[in-house]
Amino acid sequence: MTKSRRLAYLIAGLLAFPAGAAVGAAPAGVPPKDEPGPTERTFTIEDAVAVALKNDSRRLSAEQDLIIAGARVTEAKLVFLPEFGLQASATKFDARYPFSLSQEFRNILLFPGSSENIYSGRGYMHFPIYEGGRSVNTLRLAQAALKQAQSNYESVKMEVVLAVKEAFYRLMQAQERSAALDEGRAAAESAANNPRLDVWESIEAEALLAQVRIRASEAGRDLALARLAFLKALNLELDTAFHVLGRLEPRPVEVNARKWGLWAIELRPELQSETYKAEMDAIAVNLAISRRNPTLFLAGDYEVTAQRFPLRNNNWDFGVGIKIPFTYDFFTKLRQKRAEQRQGQLKREALQDQVRLEVSQACQSLEYWQHELALREAQYRRVARLYEAVPAGAGPGLARLKALLSVLELRLSFLTSVTEHTLARALLERAVGRDLAP
Repeated sequence: MTKSRRLAYLIAGLLAFPAGAAVGAAPAGVPPKDEPGPTERTFTIEDAVAVALKNDSRRLSAEQDLIIAGARVTEAKLVFLPEFGLQASATKFDARYPFSLSQEFRNILLFPGSSENIYSGRGYMHFPIYEGGRSVNTLRLAQAALKQAQSNYESVKMEVVLAVKEAFYRLMQAQERSAALDEGRAAAESAANNPRLDVWESIEAEALLAQVRIRASEAGRDLALARLAFLKALNLELDTAFHVLGRLEPRPVEVNARKWGLWAIELRPELQSETYKAEMDAIAVNLAISRRNPTLFLAGDYEVTAQRFPLRNNNWDFGVGIKIPFTYDFFTKLRQKRAEQRQGQLKREALQDQVRLEVSQACQSLEYWQHELALREAQYRRVARLYEAVPAGAGPGLARLKALLSVLELRLSFLTSVTEHTLARALLERAVGRDLAP
């Protein structure tokens, strides 16, 4: 086979990128035609997201916050139930003067000359009927905290999904780029060995070949780093053997910054969390006010006490009581809670502005890459068709090499636009707080 025909075959392989097709994903770190090893794990984007959500420590921690918040709601509900209990005691004493036992033993009176032992059993009940709204507000506070924990959990999930998507698509870009540059280096090596080149053309061809080799080497290093970043995003061991399956396929969408900005204000879990925080601040103010309200409660006891068994002497009581608190720091606490409420309001307004800014920036980025993607694809297809239309032996070898490298640059530029468009869409979905319609 002649060198010119071999060069033509290599060029044909380099340009074998059908018009209108998406950028395919070759297995990361292995040639696209190789089959995965028996111990390799295969990841699609859905698989990667599922594994990351399962392993991510932030999501697991947020899940525990949900459990804690749910338990606190249960505790706040139990306050509305009466408290029942049993108490039993056995005391040995020596009395020279009348005295009473300590409060823990119900202040039982003891006298000299009596038996040295006394036994007591007691059942009691305590039920707060009215606590000035403190119990109700405590329950409302716990319920709002549960909703806030749920919003924080959703926010963490969205952050994990965005990180996995970025790592996944950057890995696909790195492996496509590495494969393209490896093909370009092989074609450049064949062209540089063309015997028809004069001495100056040979020097220039060798310089071009060196540049392609350097870029191919850098692409290989970037691929290795992208693989590590992908494993880190999934919280897997860094020596895990794997490959990814998928397509870098652009999905254009009609940009509507105003509509998506309104969606973000309603859907972003961070803003929902701040809304619940505002509710909690308002409840905290009510709790501070309720500290000066009286408490009304019911209490009862049934007790048997004697100095020997069986215990036959019994007493019982049942009463209604009221507690009126006098707090010295009432106004201090109230000012503190109102200041915290105002602080939360300012933070919420700042977060709303930040969300609107993120949506606007994501919309501009997506709009730019949608426009740039169409232009770069058209340029690449047009130049690639023109190159393929040139006969294999036409023109000097150095000019063909330069044209080949120009087509390679356009291919890499198109690949970059596809990747950036895909990531811009993922970033916009994160900014809005929901997936966009295809």
